Amino acid sequence: MRFTLLALSALLLLRPLAADAPTPAPAPTANLTPQSNPPVTPDPRFTDLTYKNKWPHIDLAETQRLMKKKGTILADGRSMSEWEQSHLPGALPLPLNDFEANYAKAEAKLKKAKIIIAYCHGEGCHLSDSLCQNLVNKGYTNVAVFWGGYPAWSGAHLPMEDKHGNPISQPTPVPAAPAAH
Repeated sequence: MRFTLLALSALLLLRPLAADAPTPAPAPTANLTPQSNPPVTPDPRFTDLTYKNKWPHIDLAETQRLMKKKGTILADGRSMSEWEQSHLPGALPLPLNDFEANYAKAEAKLKKAKIIIAYCHGEGCHLSDSLCQNLVNKGYTNVAVFWGGYPAWSGAHLPMEDKHGNPISQPTPVPAAPAAH
């Protein structure tokens, strides 16, 4: 019995107390991805591993939050004719089929941006990811994708503009997103 009491005493002395255990660091409010600067809150529903760790993919609420901040630029990766018909307020046209020419026109504004949010035809379309890749190739690290894109914005009946920056009262219906880009 004496041996048992000594063994128990030794175990209690050697076991770390709960108070001695390191406390975990609090979870950040914005998860950084390798290319996330400034920090944004990625949409946890986005799971495509091809793009998930390259730049953040954000939802409608985060896009709206960032648009209220000075220095946020929207970049539309859809075709020029789609941008001319209707686009998110203030969005710059950067269609991939003529990226270099349109980039040259928008470069001064893009260089001043704190964050560039690319969008396209929404979930399942990767034009915005390709647009971000083009921007990263030019040295930008402040990119994110609004992966709900035009359909999420128009589906929420949020303001839209035409090619002259005039408000459009009713968003133009969007055809179903192409299967792959």
